[in-house]
Amino acid sequence: MNIKEELRNRVKFIGNCTVNDDIFKKLVENGFSTLTRKPETHSLSTLYNSKPDLIKEVYAIIMTITAEFARHDLSKEEITQFLVDSNFSTNRSALFVELYEKNKRDLQIALGNIGSHPPHIVDVEWKIDYIVKASNLDRSDGPIFRIALSTSKFDESVKGKSVERVYFTCNSRELQDLVYKLKDAVRHCQRLTSE
Repeated sequence: MNIKEELRNRVKFIGNCTVNDDIFKKLVENGFSTLTRKPETHSLSTLYNSKPDLIKEVYAIIMTITAEFARHDLSKEEITQFLVDSNFSTNRSALFVELYEKNKRDLQIALGNIGSHPPHIVDVEWKIDYIVKASNLDRSDGPIFRIALSTSKFDESVKGKSVERVYFTCNSRELQDLVYKLKDAVRHCQRLTSE
């Protein structure tokens, strides 16, 4: 299992924490609801009691390990062993594994759609038009660019990727602005991955 040591230590923290089983169950149910894009079954603000920081930390760890388990496609036995090794009680392990098995497919679909909610751009086509004369223009702003972006995203209805096209037109100034913003986004992403 390829789970980072830091995450293992955080999961052990949950196994040893003083959150009661009822609140733990509600946190796990909310975590699965949130990750599968379903409405939350319990209001988190009602679960805080006198330890809001502890509840928030436990909730964040539950969501992190749930996403990691689904991402690595772990089996029921692997998850149970991991949780038992992390000092989870038998009841908490059984609850978590039961909800995981019930929601595994939805979790993996939701994780597959991360990053493709705005779909991935897989191809670009463009054409340049130039307005020579128009009855409503005194002067031209230069060429007009017609751009078609081919985008790909996971389609749940066909259980596979679908390709859609996004069309727009812009002038030179707007195209330069778009290119600048894309380059800025690339630099920002590269900086995040290098840190």
